[in-house]
Amino acid sequence: MAGRSVGAEPPRASLPPVEVSEAAVRSLLARWFPGVAVRVERMGSGVSTPVYRVIISDEVTYLRLGEEPGERRDAEVRAHELVRELGIAVPEIVRWEREPPELDRSAALTSRMPGIPLDEFDGDATVALRQAGRDLARINAIPVVGYGWVDVVVGDDRHLAAEHTTRSAWTAEYLAAAEIVIAGGALPASLHDAMRAGIRAWADLPDLKTSRLAHGDFDMSHIYVHPTTGAYQGLIDFGEIRGADPRYDLGHALIHVGGDRGRVAFEDIVAGYREVAPVDEAAVQLQAVAIATRALVIQLGRAPGAYRDVLTRWLEMLLDDDL
Repeated sequence: MAGRSVGAEPPRASLPPVEVSEAAVRSLLARWFPGVAVRVERMGSGVSTPVYRVIISDEVTYLRLGEEPGERRDAEVRAHELVRELGIAVPEIVRWEREPPELDRSAALTSRMPGIPLDEFDGDATVALRQAGRDLARINAIPVVGYGWVDVVVGDDRHLAAEHTTRSAWTAEYLAAAEIVIAGGALPASLHDAMRAGIRAWADLPDLKTSRLAHGDFDMSHIYVHPTTGAYQGLIDFGEIRGADPRYDLGHALIHVGGDRGRVAFEDIVAGYREVAPVDEAAVQLQAVAIATRALVIQLGRAPGAYRDVLTRWLEMLLDDDL
């Protein structure tokens, strides 16, 4: 899917999925598992990717579909394979079909990650957060050709390829987003110069020959732990993967990780990450400015809500360097 520029088509996560009929989903599963009792339930979470809980002979799995007609999730499936090859605990691809006759898009069945999301766990999560940070650093070392959404798999080695061939083409969307935020009055006028300077500093970072794989939506809901002990179980949901700068996911985590645990949760992730790869905190803050700016543009096109306020506050803190 190309052409996700600010001035044209909204990015993947800003639109609800184009749904398919339940009858079509059941028909697909009947072909995959003939003669087997299958229960299907549409999941309410995960706005951008249609997800169904599928119970096959008491085994819980999850069916993940493309978001829109014609979409093929080759890259998401390949990302699972590459990450699992590193020994990182992520769901296994149980079944995958690029063009199932019952549907107008791809379908992938994944195993269930044991445990619960970390944002539902009340105990000490230090060890789990650090392990998640170590795993994230290893994921962020996987090379991607190009920048932006990772939609295709290319070549005999089945490497991941993104929509933009150059970093400058990718960052142009964020530069445009900054101007939309400024024109929309979302930030105080006193921060407009800092906004332009911050986005420009991020855009001027070196263009690497290959980008790095970013989870793209890394937060506490995608880290799984044991419900009683809090032991780390693994990571889920690679539906927002992209080719990005090496520390893109840490920039996203800076804004989205914490909640009731506060800044210490992010610091635990960084501590684990540093055991595998160096972390430039200034570069992470620049990533966060870019990510928050792009996300805020999406929110400005919607009714005001809590997430818009969160993004605005973060941008004000980042641009004031009040962290």
